[in-house]
Amino acid sequence: MSIPDRARERISRPHDARVTRSREALKTALLELIDTKPLDLITIKEITAQAKVSYPVFFRQFASKEDLLADVATEQVRHLLRHSQPAFERKATSSLDDLCRYVNDHRKLWSTLLTAGANEKMRAEFSRIANEIAESRPRANPALPADLVTELVTNAIFDILRWWLRQDEDYPVGNVVKLLDTLVVRAFTRPIAIHLD
Repeated sequence: MSIPDRARERISRPHDARVTRSREALKTALLELIDTKPLDLITIKEITAQAKVSYPVFFRQFASKEDLLADVATEQVRHLLRHSQPAFERKATSSLDDLCRYVNDHRKLWSTLLTAGANEKMRAEFSRIANEIAESRPRANPALPADLVTELVTNAIFDILRWWLRQDEDYPVGNVVKLLDTLVVRAFTRPIAIHLD
């Protein structure tokens, strides 16, 4: 059994309060350290010291620093979905503004997540959850394959965010909201006349 499999087996066990606290402390520590330096310069020793947990506790929870980052990435995807879903339900573009402000407030983290190997995991998780949502609700364009639309929406959102995070920090958040609304939300929530054979 490889180390990642052993770690996954450990984290699949029921969580007691101590395990939950130590996992949260490790995630918080990683987020705090990402604000101070690049991920590749952060050591597990630094993470455990920042989290005030022992080195072995880290390895009871995670197989590697990348495994911890993947856990953080999954949480961030859930935040992203909570902020973006109302826009796709045509409730309000203010949710896009909330989404962009959230990403902007966590700019270093999101830049790291989208460039440090978590990008694909985040896209896959976002796509998986978004596909479940799409299959459970009426769609504006039922003729279009739901999995294809979900894949396009996922990639568009992540590509726009990644592009934005490469711009100067003073790039207007409102412009990103307009890009997301025009290129993603409106493009996929408006009924269109399409008939596929």
